[in-house]
Amino acid sequence: MARSLPFYLTDDDPPAKREILRAALSLFAAHGLAATSIRDIAKESRYTNPALYKHFASKEELALYLFERCHGRVWTTCSAALRWGGTLAEKLDGYVGCWLEFLDEEPEVIAFLADSARVLWPLSSASVHRRTMIGLARSIVREAPRFRDASAQAVDATAASIQGTITELGRMIQVGATRGPARRWRPELVALFGRLLA
Repeated sequence: MARSLPFYLTDDDPPAKREILRAALSLFAAHGLAATSIRDIAKESRYTNPALYKHFASKEELALYLFERCHGRVWTTCSAALRWGGTLAEKLDGYVGCWLEFLDEEPEVIAFLADSARVLWPLSSASVHRRTMIGLARSIVREAPRFRDASAQAVDATAASIQGTITELGRMIQVGATRGPARRWRPELVALFGRLLA
């Protein structure tokens, strides 16, 4: 049985591009953008610098391509989890579960997104800017009865508490400061956020 491609690759990608993207994501997640060179990516992918430049004009273009594809997938999946839920509790559970699943199944993707957002977010497209994770967290908060008439500041602070807690828990698991898998934290997080929204 053929192994399916990671979501950030397509069937149309030539083999060299696939390997370059795999290598780049792995290196960006492990070492960060600044510490990863074109030479590192070429060596890891087993393709030459010219092969890399055939597909991407620069390391920044390659990183931005990966950032937009990865962000789009995470946002789309988490947004769908919110649509599947009916009640606020179901939406909260679906959203948290979706994030934790990404942390377990795609740890490199989540590490790359978290660590490179400060640099790549300003460079990303308008469509990416319209689809934010904090926007999804805000939509959950706004459904809570106590926040329906709340100030934008209160909604933002609460959404940041939810998103920040999930993100930091992922970081703690990735560096070994707390035990994984991430999905084992779902009941505690859902209960915590439920109290925050009650």
